[in-house]
Amino acid sequence: MNVFIVGAGFTKAIFPNAPLNRNLLEALALKSPASVCQALRDRYKTEDIEIALTRLNVDVALSQDQNLKELRRGIESELADYFNSFCASEDLMAQSQWLTHLIDGTFLPGDVAISLNYDCVLEGALDCRGKWSPNGGYGSSLDNTWMCNDRPSKTPVTVLKIHGSASFIIAPYADKPTASAVNFVFDECFFPRSAKNTHIGYGAGTGRSFLIAPSYVKIPTVEISYLMLDALTATAQARNLVIIGTALRPEDGFLTLLITSFLRQPSWLSRKIIVVDPAAESISNRLKDYWGVNVSSQIFPIQGQLQNSIARLLAVIGDSEKAQQ
Repeated sequence: MNVFIVGAGFTKAIFPNAPLNRNLLEALALKSPASVCQALRDRYKTEDIEIALTRLNVDVALSQDQNLKELRRGIESELADYFNSFCASEDLMAQSQWLTHLIDGTFLPGDVAISLNYDCVLEGALDCRGKWSPNGGYGSSLDNTWMCNDRPSKTPVTVLKIHGSASFIIAPYADKPTASAVNFVFDECFFPRSAKNTHIGYGAGTGRSFLIAPSYVKIPTVEISYLMLDALTATAQARNLVIIGTALRPEDGFLTLLITSFLRQPSWLSRKIIVVDPAAESISNRLKDYWGVNVSSQIFPIQGQLQNSIARLLAVIGDSEKAQQ
């Protein structure tokens, strides 16, 4: 099994206008003149959405001001609406041969992708190539397949979205409205093949989009906590850890925990961390500095654009498999 950690750089390689985190606040504010993001910018005088939202979360904790809670919820809603527009499709796959090559050659049955993205481009692309199913596609804690006329077969590749998703809904329990649960909308716009001509919602109109806004303070629901536990289990069992399009910012402590879980295993000498990113060398050097001991043989940087790095990625994975046979 290989485990992938996939960040915003993956989507940007497919949609060049997709923002990275450092441009996200500006992108949200520009999309609508009525954006609540402008209030966030004005309040904290910064263009860094993670800094602004971290300060907002601290202010909410200190004051419990309802207006500040509504501002945070408004940001979350705008994020979900914004990332709804980035979707995979059969046409996209036909036009992006490199993406088809990546999905077909890299993601194999049993693999796990830990997605940091709110958009559904990764799982949509997997779905287009027959590598994703709603039956376990978002992990064992999220399941809408009981509502399908014919239960789909088990997913080949699992996508764990530990920051939530544009496809996720949070809604109160019918018999206990003080508590809420998270599940996903099964719709053709997100899953072009398995949900063709299908829409299965969640919450019967009582829910709202669920994602964890980009802040240094990330408070998960129980379902997201389950996904995080599944992610830790997967990294402990994986042969290779492939990092695509994320800088692994040290402020996100759970990502550091995932990396540590991967190499803190008896077989660590034969395991590989493969970093694919335009800044792969600096990311890899930071990982090496983190451990202190020599892990140079375990870390493989592939520096460059994702669409130009697939052959090298497949070669490194193939070499790793041969070495472990």
